[in-house]
Amino acid sequence: MTTGGAPPLNRTIDPAVAAERLANWGFVAHADLPDRSGDAYLLVGLRAAPTFRHFDPERVELWVSEGSRGSRLVLTRDTPALDTEYSWGTVTIVDRLGISNEYVTFGGHLTVAEVDDMTVVIFVSPSPILRRGGHSQGWDQAAIDAAAFLGRLMIAVDYVPGFEARMAAARPLARYAAFISDAIRRFRASTMLREEHPAVWTLLRAAQDQLEAGDPGAWEDGSALAAAARPGDSD
Repeated sequence: MTTGGAPPLNRTIDPAVAAERLANWGFVAHADLPDRSGDAYLLVGLRAAPTFRHFDPERVELWVSEGSRGSRLVLTRDTPALDTEYSWGTVTIVDRLGISNEYVTFGGHLTVAEVDDMTVVIFVSPSPILRRGGHSQGWDQAAIDAAAFLGRLMIAVDYVPGFEARMAAARPLARYAAFISDAIRRFRASTMLREEHPAVWTLLRAAQDQLEAGDPGAWEDGSALAAAARPGDSD
């Protein structure tokens, strides 16, 4: 479930508050697109037994940084309490049947806590957490572009010296700015993209304006990251 007009929450969400919001859901999200306020968040409830009333998550798969390298992390009800940072990539919520819902993220803060009979998983980020489809949801605007961009970054990790460490050290907003910078560049170079996806083009320009005004350092760092991911390109 994604809440389009949810009120903003603080960077750190109290697990008890998260559990209350999850009382009737398996997961709840607020994307924080440029036309919405507050940090993005994704809340997931891992219960001892399925409720059969909604999507019932059993595990959450995500990426974290260990030093300068990315590492896959799987969260279940057996995961001990965590209070740490998570990295960029895909967050996958999976139920007992292997059915999933996916999100694209640029990193942020991760909390795992036990509240009564529920293991609560809390993702909070200053950058959007975008729906990437699945059993219970559609796609957020620009999620396809964001997923494709992160896929290209995985190639850069393999071929550009030092790029993985640079991405690991970057702030989530800088990683998000890298995506926006790259997407703006692609759309500006293609009349067809702008004509076929006018809503995405509007969203990208709004995001650029928001970043340049609100955090020019993140915009500058992100633009440099995007350029570093395409070393053979000449602008």
